[in-house]
Amino acid sequence: MGMFTLLGFAFVAWHSSETNLGLDKGSEVVSTADSGEELGVTVKEIEIQSGDSLSVILENAGVPPEDHFAILDAAQDVFDFSKIQAGKLMHVVLAQDAIAAIDYDLSAEKKIVIEKDSEGFEAKEVPIEYDITETVRTVTIDSSLFLDGSRNGLTDKTLIDLIEIFQWDIDFSTAIQPGDSFTVLYEERKTKDGQKASSGKILAAEITNQEKTYDAYYFELSDGDSGYYDSNGENTERQFLRSPISIGYISSGYTNRRVNPVTKQVAPHRSIDYAAPHGTPVVAIADGVVSTAGNRGGYGIMIEVEHGEYRSQFAHLSGVASGVRKGSQVTQGQVIGYVGSTGNSTGPHLQYALFKNGTPINPLTADLPAGKELNKSLMLDFETIRNKRIDQLRLKDN
Repeated sequence: MGMFTLLGFAFVAWHSSETNLGLDKGSEVVSTADSGEELGVTVKEIEIQSGDSLSVILENAGVPPEDHFAILDAAQDVFDFSKIQAGKLMHVVLAQDAIAAIDYDLSAEKKIVIEKDSEGFEAKEVPIEYDITETVRTVTIDSSLFLDGSRNGLTDKTLIDLIEIFQWDIDFSTAIQPGDSFTVLYEERKTKDGQKASSGKILAAEITNQEKTYDAYYFELSDGDSGYYDSNGENTERQFLRSPISIGYISSGYTNRRVNPVTKQVAPHRSIDYAAPHGTPVVAIADGVVSTAGNRGGYGIMIEVEHGEYRSQFAHLSGVASGVRKGSQVTQGQVIGYVGSTGNSTGPHLQYALFKNGTPINPLTADLPAGKELNKSLMLDFETIRNKRIDQLRLKDN
């Protein structure tokens, strides 16, 4: 049994989230847990400074130099401690003035723990434990999703997660309107010492956009994978994103008759124009192969990506992202170019077109391929989870 296990309560009692301790730069907390007094347990909490190395931290904490290499050697296959970040906290546990354990938070979800036992040091990555409350919030949009969500107690993290869940169905850059609404069931988290921590995952959500309602439920598969599925068991992730841009507004829609702002001629406009700031990133709407990347006359700098029977086209760009060229593979969500005003253009915008078997289709209304459905053998388990989450959502702001 490792010494860390024997001293578990003493260690956990003093472990806190780095975002909630309110420590000044360079401060150190040295504490002896009541339950570990007889064992001489000391927990040193150290805020990492710019330029610090693990050896410097260990030396300042009183760890003998001969232990430094053994600790780094144990950790080399788990985490590269040359990548520790300034401002984060590290906990060093000493038992009778000898090193017993080290704790370093990688993120809000996991940490690296190095423990000493009879055979030396062992490093492992473990999840951070929180006290979790499942919370429901309902928000009606008056001005914007982020502003109204924040007013109702939701963090930016939860709102970004919401957008990521429904980004295949809703163009959040242009389609959200006053009167739209959403209800979200998510994890509110506190550290084991009662401090508020960042919010956890969304468990279920419903969003009504322009009188159409979408839903999603978090579900863990038997192989350890997880995802979000609608009420019919269809994955919310789709082959195509609904929009290639995160900000902007539609300055010209898909139509059979439009007065061209440059030529002043009436002609079909079988694409979507997004007015957006110069340099705004443009992403691939699906995995595919680049077939065009460069200047194409009136289209200016243009990128085309082949996705099987579909082809996406992005024109009037200011530039092409590094590594994107004819023949290169791109993945959904990858930045491929940047908004500009090249070619026949009157101002910064993205002209976005989508084709199926060579025929232009409206990207905003096209019936694009659906997400993968759950295996029938999993549907009963999913329906049980879904029905529970629906009941929780109906409770609204509990």
